[in-house]
Amino acid sequence: MLSLPPRNTARHSRAFTLVELLVVIAIIGILVALLLPAVQAAREAARRTQCTNQLRQIGLAIQNYHDAKGSFPTGRNATDPYALSWAYFLLPQLEEQAIHDAQVPADRVDAPSNAVAMRTPIEAYACPSRRSAAADRDFDNDDASPLVTGAAVLGDYAANAGLEEDMGMEANDFIEENPVGNIFVARNEIDATLAGPIFSGSRVTGQQVTDGLSKTLAIGERYLPPADPDWPADRVHYFQGDTCFLAGDRIETILRGTEGGLSDPGSRDRRSNQNFGSEHPTVTLFVFLDGHTQALSSGQDAEATGLNPNGVEDIRMSDEWLWLGAISTIAGEEVVRF
Repeated sequence: MLSLPPRNTARHSRAFTLVELLVVIAIIGILVALLLPAVQAAREAARRTQCTNQLRQIGLAIQNYHDAKGSFPTGRNATDPYALSWAYFLLPQLEEQAIHDAQVPADRVDAPSNAVAMRTPIEAYACPSRRSAAADRDFDNDDASPLVTGAAVLGDYAANAGLEEDMGMEANDFIEENPVGNIFVARNEIDATLAGPIFSGSRVTGQQVTDGLSKTLAIGERYLPPADPDWPADRVHYFQGDTCFLAGDRIETILRGTEGGLSDPGSRDRRSNQNFGSEHPTVTLFVFLDGHTQALSSGQDAEATGLNPNGVEDIRMSDEWLWLGAISTIAGEEVVRF
């Protein structure tokens, strides 16, 4: 009996056609396009949270400094190549005691003996939306010769000096306290209606902040203007104000609340390096003297009581030049509500 050969029961799979493959690729592209903004937004939200936490940490450090020293840290203690900023004085409260103790007061900040103190990256001072902690900025902090040069630690925050950076004081209005000349105390009485808590030579106490610790700015993010093609290549950081963060002979680590309002990221309408501003979309982050943080924007609307232009007691302020100035003073007798 003849038997038939077994039938091949395996089914041949049908390959994708070119049209089907293109459709699949198009669908994947659409999904990626839809998901990418969400991923980017999630990453920025994480960076903003980290920046907020760093400001909260700095705010706590300021409170601990006040408890230990009896005043808030000075904005800067001099105006020469030996000068140090508030960011240096807070290092022990930020668990960076070793970096603080490595500073040699008798030597210039750019001296090899101060390499550890001035050239060690500090994560707490770097906004993650702008950059990682690094020490690749210039010491080139002063036009006067000799220039303070060399790579140094960067920073993205600034202290609130109030409405006057030096409270009207020049270099000769400081009293020298030691032979080196790197520690100074303000001689003039401050005008508390104009003063912030942290300015050049300041020794402000909590009792002087009659506007309230929760109503007065301590530290905020600072604006870095875009590089101008007309700037010399070796002076870009100088003109941006992006120089050694722990040194004190330039004033970009202390800002005034009325210099120019808030600058949006990458904006070219405000070229000054004297503004508060950030790399976060639409907002700039601040910490107040009581330690709470707040995100503020250039379009912020605020209500003020006690601000009295032309006899008006209660006004609404949509111009950040007004409300930012009001929350910058320690005793301006204004109350601002957002």
